Amino acid sequence: MIPRIAALFAIMSAPLFSDLDTDRVLEPIAPRNIQILLDKECDGALLEVQGPYYIFNPENGSQISAGSSGKRFMIHETEDGLKWGEEFPGVHQIYVKPISKESLFINGIQYDGAVAIYGIGETVNIVNDIDIESFVKSMLAQQMQNTLEPEVVSAMAILARTDAYYSVMNAPTFCFWHVNAKDIDYQGSALVVDNSPVDKAVESTRHLILVQNGEGQHLPFPCTWTENSAGKTASYAAIFRKEGAPNQGVEAPHAKLKRAHSKWRYQIGKKTLAHLLDMSEITAVELFVEPKSTKVYGARIADGKQRNDIDFFTLQKLLGKNVLQSSDFTVSLKDHNVIFEGYGKGHGVGLCLYSANALAQNGENAVKILSKFFPETYLYNLNAIPQ
Repeated sequence: MIPRIAALFAIMSAPLFSDLDTDRVLEPIAPRNIQILLDKECDGALLEVQGPYYIFNPENGSQISAGSSGKRFMIHETEDGLKWGEEFPGVHQIYVKPISKESLFINGIQYDGAVAIYGIGETVNIVNDIDIESFVKSMLAQQMQNTLEPEVVSAMAILARTDAYYSVMNAPTFCFWHVNAKDIDYQGSALVVDNSPVDKAVESTRHLILVQNGEGQHLPFPCTWTENSAGKTASYAAIFRKEGAPNQGVEAPHAKLKRAHSKWRYQIGKKTLAHLLDMSEITAVELFVEPKSTKVYGARIADGKQRNDIDFFTLQKLLGKNVLQSSDFTVSLKDHNVIFEGYGKGHGVGLCLYSANALAQNGENAVKILSKFFPETYLYNLNAIPQ
């Protein structure tokens, strides 16, 4: 059975932007939740709710069960329906909503929001339904660096929120989730702490996103940040090979001044690299480079008989982020080795945290910092909705 979302999720799937006034560009109408696929077609999961909860049927929005003292059982699909301690005859999808925050656990990992379970055949799909503000806190908490200035964290919160809204708006219509947890390294909400720098940054920028003008619509776009751009950022489209973001990079003067200090070098044997790539040998390495930033978005590796084209992120994952530290590098072959030499840290796209931190220390706020790295965009408050 393929589940379908009806009454309960109708508001979640409503468009984020409305054309009520045809003389204006499309305007956002309200913040929304984001649905994250935690596991797909698995045999089951350990689902625990600490404290009271409600259970709904997402197909029609009806309440089918509730509990007042918590529950911890494996949930799995049977021929007759889902089973979570109790059986739900004829019901192949449930939506479990805890009453209290920080009381939902799936396979021992804590999540905010609620969880939807969909039975398909003898397997289940597990989707975390969470408001975007809580989602932004979760994502920032697992990526935060202690050395960042508060205004930089606020800028990151705006970017993470913008990217989340873009993901919600551009998810395939036939899916029942917006993003896959594995693709974004989503690890739940256990690291979120009240009154922490992340919590304060998200609360102080609540509902603020960046938008760009495209074909008469002012819409959010995919965006990110990089640790140290080494002097210049690359466009999102060039490195991630995806459209929808501002198609330009910018100068990062503070990082440029310290470019030499960010130099790194990595050497690997040709045989070792060939083994990692499942090739017989390495005879040549050609880099695909974005001309404006000189950042690498891919490589073509040859063994004399065949060529292996590989994108930057796959190559970095193969070698390790700790050694292939950035997309700003060159490659040379010497004797039996392949030598990578580069500058900076990270993929080189979006907000350069090194430069942003320097700007914040010089008194710049989050809005001014973002304007330097995303010059053709502007802030929009999703709470400032025309009546």
